[in-house]
Amino acid sequence: GDDYLEFSELNKKIESAVRNLPESCRKVFEMSRFEELKNREIAERMEVSQKTVEAHLTKALKILRNELKDYLPVITLISKILN
Repeated sequence: GDDYLEFSELNKKIESAVRNLPESCRKVFEMSRFEELKNREIAERMEVSQKTVEAHLTKALKILRNELKDYLPVITLISKILN
């Protein structure tokens, strides 16, 4: 129904927002969220410090939050359901 459409629309928005992240931010974000790697593991893979990884994640989340602010209530709801 309508809910599915909204979810699918939201998914597209999220994917597009993630794709538009600066490259290093995107890589770090994808490793963290989709491959579920620890910051230490990401740092080793990318040959950067953990601080750099944290900075990229912070930046990525800030950008995504901004890009997706109209959808935040829906995202909050979904993450509550999924957790």
